[in-house]
Amino acid sequence: MSPFSTSFSRSNVIHHSTFVGWVKSHQTWLNVTSFIFLLVFCIVYIIQINQTVSKGYQIRNLESEISELTLRNQKLEVVTQQAQSLENIERATKMLGLVRAERPTYVLSSTPSYALAE
Repeated sequence: MSPFSTSFSRSNVIHHSTFVGWVKSHQTWLNVTSFIFLLVFCIVYIIQINQTVSKGYQIRNLESEISELTLRNQKLEVVTQQAQSLENIERATKMLGLVRAERPTYVLSSTPSYALAE
């Protein structure tokens, strides 16, 4: 083996053995840290899912409100059209005592007329 390869293999073994030794000596803290990280991740996930479900219920309620308001608007449009119909207007004029004009007569004058201002 070349000197380079022996130095590389030794440093890798030394580095590997020190890392494994460090992990073994800090195994309890690594487990506790991993558990806390996992616990925080689960709590954040549950909060996100809860918010998503809540927004879904709000959207469903708003959609049902939109459909109710649309139906109400259509009913009001029908009532408005009925109130503006010719039959209804004719009935209202009879109830008010109005009569139909027969044939209008116009006054024709050969000379222009003027009003006096006072």
